[in-house]
Amino acid sequence: MTEKQKQKIGYNVAGYLLVLPFLISLTIFTIYPLLMALVDSFFLDYNPIKPLDWSKFGFGNYIKAFTDETFWNSIKVTLIYSAVIIPFNIIVSFFMSYALSKKITGIKIYRALYYLPCVIPGIVSAIVYKYLYSYTDYGFFNIVLAKLGLPKSDFFESRNQAVALISYMSLSVWTLGGAMPFWIAGFKSIPKDCVEAATIDGCKGFRMIWSIIIPMMGGYIFFQVLNTVIGVLQTGQGVLTISPQGGFDGQNLNFYGLYIYNQTQGIYGFNLGYASALSYLLFIVIGLLSVALFKRNKKIYYEEDGGL
Repeated sequence: MTEKQKQKIGYNVAGYLLVLPFLISLTIFTIYPLLMALVDSFFLDYNPIKPLDWSKFGFGNYIKAFTDETFWNSIKVTLIYSAVIIPFNIIVSFFMSYALSKKITGIKIYRALYYLPCVIPGIVSAIVYKYLYSYTDYGFFNIVLAKLGLPKSDFFESRNQAVALISYMSLSVWTLGGAMPFWIAGFKSIPKDCVEAATIDGCKGFRMIWSIIIPMMGGYIFFQVLNTVIGVLQTGQGVLTISPQGGFDGQNLNFYGLYIYNQTQGIYGFNLGYASALSYLLFIVIGLLSVALFKRNKKIYYEEDGGL
């Protein structure tokens, strides 16, 4: 073996040793739980402290899901929420970030204020909103309604699903700034000569955004759509704090993510196998949507350095 080959082997061994801690943690905390959850999803009434009952092995949990009315209700609630929040978040955050990408006096302060709510943990934000919408005398929005001579509202616990969903949708406004650094990076990457040429031709305002900015932001828009879709379909953390049961009668705010979580918390029983099956159904849906988005995303502008 030559000296060069020995040196190459030494480099390889050093590289493997460096990534070994990551590979071990990835295997223990990600790959192993994923595989075990897949196995568990095929066992009805799975109990981790008891031996596996192979007589209950099969597609029982998956069949149970498609015949469960609460399962379909959680899908309906999640789809309604997604249909509103996905376009709202993308469009509003895009235009807000575009405004904040301009070079004006004090713009860094405005950016900091816009992004600041994203630093606050989601659970803390949910608790704040819970008190703002509280039915009691100190609930801010009910105080406003009283001042206007209008009756109080239960908001999150309202019998009216539209009221409950709109109340919960308002939480998304709190975290719109999360996408700002991403959008601004995209705006800054657009070549200045393209913008200057369009300006000379009389292109400005919304026409500039529609004809120049958006086409050249294709890759950024695609990523933001994909990221938002994946995040929204897993909604559950906020409503878990605000209304763990899923709103009035456990239906109005029973998002799919909350429905999965509650399978493991005794609200619907201790159904780890069923929760695993529900999780894998969500995994399949997100995977298919991701593939579909990638297939439709054929024309992407890959930017160069320099920009607005």
